[in-house]
Amino acid sequence: MFYGRGLRQLFIAWGVAFVLMLGLYRIEVVIPALHDMIVPVYWIIVGATAFVTLRWLRARSPKDRRGEDRRRKSRRSDSAPDAEK
Repeated sequence: MFYGRGLRQLFIAWGVAFVLMLGLYRIEVVIPALHDMIVPVYWIIVGATAFVTLRWLRARSPKDRRGEDRRRKSRRSDSAPDAEK
């Protein structure tokens, strides 16, 4: 399903989000009056992390599309020096 993609990027994204939210929580414990200002920041962090996760999970074909030449041989000029005959 992941077609060779590494999980490292996903772990880094969620790890950074967790550390940021932990820091915000610590600030909120020390200064409870900031609760109303910090809650939207939690949602922004969760939303950004969800977006990154969805981009990581986007549908990809199992074949490597960059591995072979995608130009059509029939459209190449026969006069090209490297054209196959």
